[in-house]
Amino acid sequence: MHIAIPEAPYGIEVLSPVQYGQVPGQPVWEGGLYLDLMLPTPRPPELAPAVLYFHAGGWRTGDRSYGMYPWHGPVLAAHGFIVGSVSYRMSSKAAFPAQLHDAKAAVRWLRANSSSYGIDPDRIGTWGDSAGGQLAALLGTTADRADLEGDCGSPGWSSAVQAVIMRCAPSDFLTLPQDQAEVLDTLFGGPRSDTTDLRQLASPAAHVHAGTAPFLIVHGTRDETVPFAQAQTMADTLSSHDVDVTLHVMEDVFHNLQTNIDLPWGSEPWTELGWLALDYFLRTLG
Repeated sequence: MHIAIPEAPYGIEVLSPVQYGQVPGQPVWEGGLYLDLMLPTPRPPELAPAVLYFHAGGWRTGDRSYGMYPWHGPVLAAHGFIVGSVSYRMSSKAAFPAQLHDAKAAVRWLRANSSSYGIDPDRIGTWGDSAGGQLAALLGTTADRADLEGDCGSPGWSSAVQAVIMRCAPSDFLTLPQDQAEVLDTLFGGPRSDTTDLRQLASPAAHVHAGTAPFLIVHGTRDETVPFAQAQTMADTLSSHDVDVTLHVMEDVFHNLQTNIDLPWGSEPWTELGWLALDYFLRTLG
């Protein structure tokens, strides 16, 4: 897929760490929630759109430095976006919906502090890979649901986003194959038989409605961790509710975006994803 990319007009400044929230009942040195913020320099003359990125890792590994560096975040910032790469609680420390509470707190914090960083609060997008893609998708489908907001910071601000990129992420945990049972049982605090309602709550496809944000879904046909059918389910559900959705199919690409186990990190599918994301956010938020 050919995408015309404009010349990057900005340098980049990184602020790290930036606290966006606090886990209730925990001291700041244990319950602080942090993100890295990438800013275009010099500051754009007008309010800029923003993108929050949520990392992969099966909800149990990774942090804000994982996945958005060294290229995906900077390429967005170099084209005028404010980019936040978000750490959220791992499943070993807290079961779902803690991760969603953190994600929503990050959006609320960004909106609450938009004037400090030159952000347009009406142009906030989100992007996530795998586990992070599930969180990004939930942000797009559950905007301002009081029962899902949590209380990790910036109360009173909207957690709505205006565009979503969901890559290689589950959309329906009740139809997801159980070869990842250990990972999912940890996330949901128990086996599938005891956590059906919670898994339904965590399924982005279950929350799609006519007001859902636009989606770009990216998935490889040879994904061995999250079957391609999960992407198709999400795309079909969004379409059935007349939501703007694009399903970008990566032929013969595995879960980690490799086409061959010998290809290095930063190989062609990763590059394609970066340009694809930039093009999408320029069209939906730019």
